[in-house]
Amino acid sequence: MSLIFDPQVDPDDLAGRRVTIIGYGKGRTGAGLARWLVDLGARVTISDRKRAEELGEGLERLREAKILDHVVLAFGPSSDDIALADPDFVFVMPGIRPRSATILRAREREIPILTEIGLFFRLCPARIIGITGTKGKSTTTTLIGRILEKGPRRVIVGGNIGRSVIEELPRIGRDDLVVLELSSFQLETIGRSPHVSVVTNVLEDHLDHHGTREAYVAAKSNIVRWQGSRDVAVLDLDDPTATSMHTGAASQVRGFSLVHRPRHGAYLDAADHLALTDGDREAVVCEARELRIPGRHNVANALAASIVGHLFDIPAAAIGDALRSFEGLPHRLEAVGEHEGVLWVNDSQGTTPYATIPALSAYARPPVVILGGVSKDADFTELGREVVARARAAVLLGQAADEIGAAIQAARRRSAAAGPPVERATDLADAVGRARRLARSGDVVLLSPACATGAGREGSTDEFASYAERGDRFRDLVRAFAS
Repeated sequence: MSLIFDPQVDPDDLAGRRVTIIGYGKGRTGAGLARWLVDLGARVTISDRKRAEELGEGLERLREAKILDHVVLAFGPSSDDIALADPDFVFVMPGIRPRSATILRAREREIPILTEIGLFFRLCPARIIGITGTKGKSTTTTLIGRILEKGPRRVIVGGNIGRSVIEELPRIGRDDLVVLELSSFQLETIGRSPHVSVVTNVLEDHLDHHGTREAYVAAKSNIVRWQGSRDVAVLDLDDPTATSMHTGAASQVRGFSLVHRPRHGAYLDAADHLALTDGDREAVVCEARELRIPGRHNVANALAASIVGHLFDIPAAAIGDALRSFEGLPHRLEAVGEHEGVLWVNDSQGTTPYATIPALSAYARPPVVILGGVSKDADFTELGREVVARARAAVLLGQAADEIGAAIQAARRRSAAAGPPVERATDLADAVGRARRLARSGDVVLLSPACATGAGREGSTDEFASYAERGDRFRDLVRAFAS
C-alpha cells in the first residue's frame, strides 16, 4: 500500500464540501489549515483522540484564528466515528501513522486523503527550498531565510518550524521564495520534492513512529526522491546516509563538509574560514569564530545555508553578514545566564542522544549535563561513552533515567575510567539545584536531555508536554539566581 497522499485536488474542489482534519493536537499548523478551509467555504470538522481538556493550546489557536465558531469539534476516544461519518475529504496532520486504523478506514471508504504540506507543494507558484535532517533543520531553515532576505525577492518561512504556510497561498507570487522546514512525518506521505532540498544530517529519531531506522531514512529521502535535473540537493558530505539518499535522484548535488573541499559547495578551510567553492572559484564567507551559535554542528548548518544563498545569487559578503548576526533559536544551545563563573545553557530541543552528543563538546568548558525524559526507544550507548569522556557530572531525571544511567555505567566498565558523578533528580527544579551544587567556576551546566517529553511507555507522562515548556521552565529556574 502506497504511503503517498497526493490526490488531484484544487481549492475549488473544497468549497462547500465536508472536510475533516484528523490529529489536530496542538494546532501549530492545523489552525492555519482550518482557517484556510473555512475561508474557502468548506464545512470543517476538527478531530483528535485526545479530550478537549488536553488540547488547550490547540483550542486557543482556533480562538486566535477567530474560527472556533465556524468548525465542528470531535475530540476524545470516539472522535473517529464522528470524523469519518460523512466527509468528502480528509486532511491528516503530521504524526498520524499512514497505516493507522483511522487512515485505513478512510481508505476503505475511498475518501480522498490529503496533507497540508502535500497540497501546498502542488499549489504553490513559487520556488520551494526544503530543509530536513535529524537535527539542525530549524537553525538551518532560519539561517536560509535570513540570508535570502538579503536579496530582492520576498521570502516566506514556514513548515515544521511552526507556521502554517497553506494560508499564505493567496499572497504568494511566482517570484517569491518559500523556505520550509520539513519533518519525517511531513515527508513520508509526500510525492513531490522541493526545487532546492537541504539535508543537514540523518541520524536516528522517531523510531516509535516509523518502526525502523530504514523506514525513517526512507521518509527523509522523499525530499530528494522526486527532484528533476534542474533541481539541487544540498547534502552533508560528512554523513554517508545523507549522501546515499541521493542515489537514483536526478538532481544536481552541492555538498558541504567540515573536513573535505567539494568541487561545488561549501567547506571549512584550513584557516577555519567558511568558504564557498564553485569549481576553480572560491569566496570566503566568514570565519568560524565569528558565528554566535556554538559547536561544529552549527558550522555545518551555516555551510549548508551559505550554499543556498549562493544558489540564489546572494553575495558572499551578505551571506557572512547574515551568519554573523544570527544569535540562535530558543531552546537550542541558548545561553540563559551566568552565576559564580558557571554558564547555564538551555538545549531543551536536544531530544535525542545524537542531538546531545555534539552539545557536550560545543563549549570549551567542562559540562554538567542534565539528562532524561521520555526515551522513544532511543539507544543511549554512545551518549554514555561521551558523558564518561567529557562531563564533569550528570544529573538524571524522568522515565529514561535508568536507561541513561545504565549506559553511563556500561561506558565506565568498558573504559576502566571512574567517570563523572551521577545523581538522580525528582524533577527539573531538583535537577537544577543538584547541577548548581556539582558545577565549578568555569563549567557549563547544560540542559540537553537526549529525550523527548509528553507521553511515555505504558501511559506514563513526563513532567512537561513539550521541549519548549521544559526549556521555558529551565530558563525561569536559572534566572531566579543567575544574571
